[in-house]
Amino acid sequence: MNKKIQILLIVAILAIAGIVLYDSLSTRVDKRPDNPYQFSVEEFKAVDESLLSHQEVRRIEVENPVALTWQNGKLYLLSGNNLQMISPQGRELLNKRVGNNPRAVLVDEDEQIIIAFENYLIATDAEGNELFRSEILDEQSLLTAMALSGETLFVADAGRRQVWMLNRELEVIDRFRGESGVSSMHGFILPSLHFHMAVNAENELWITNPGLHSIQNYSLSGRLRRFWGEPSFGNEGFSGCCNPYFIAFLSDGRFVTSEKGIIRVKIYRESGELESVVAPADWFPNGEKAPGIAVDDQDNIWLLDFDKKMLRLFTPV
Repeated sequence: MNKKIQILLIVAILAIAGIVLYDSLSTRVDKRPDNPYQFSVEEFKAVDESLLSHQEVRRIEVENPVALTWQNGKLYLLSGNNLQMISPQGRELLNKRVGNNPRAVLVDEDEQIIIAFENYLIATDAEGNELFRSEILDEQSLLTAMALSGETLFVADAGRRQVWMLNRELEVIDRFRGESGVSSMHGFILPSLHFHMAVNAENELWITNPGLHSIQNYSLSGRLRRFWGEPSFGNEGFSGCCNPYFIAFLSDGRFVTSEKGIIRVKIYRESGELESVVAPADWFPNGEKAPGIAVDDQDNIWLLDFDKKMLRLFTPV
């Protein structure tokens, strides 16, 4: 091999070595350019100001928040193993231990209080004294929400993916699983074992089906009547695996919903069309949990912020 060829080989080897070294350095984790295909939800957190309908006007700090409801001018809060009754100004009116790990609370117009635990329920008077206790509904039950229509209590069971129907003495009447017989509807689909429901002023029972990103209306005998909702990262729909998370009603039948993931609280018309945003994701910085919802007698919206451990009051702008 003559000297000229040797020089050319050396130059080629050095060039290849340089290319390999450059490629190695440029593809180190801390040197790689941003992935142009990486999905980001940040753009979906933005809300046009014209959609915002409420302002935050009050905060009340709470401990170990679990669930809340509103009745007769008062907030009822499950806090750890206790039931609290709180005035709208934040004054504590009652604080009483009710048992281990309560999960949901409901209060009727006569201020009888119903508390759901993992697989059974109790009913108390206004001072928290026990009146009735149900049997254990099912060893696999995980009760997460309640709604009352007349003399029938509906109880959402995320563990068994069904709804229990009980009388006012907490005796089981019936149950249903949300199966309509329509091929596209396969009962309640609960990816995160959370399940919520509410009854509106017209005594219509509405239940979340988060696996289908929908809110479904059932007859009081458990027959699916209609539903609405769509999967979307945009404000008009419900995103992620498990939304809508909580629902409530304004006095005129409009829906209030909250979501996890992209945390936001919205108002929908009775038709299911988005009307406004009560609280956008930016108002829950670093939040992870969907806020609980209670609507007071003036249609103000109370949110139970589990991340910040506080009650937050929102009023129309």
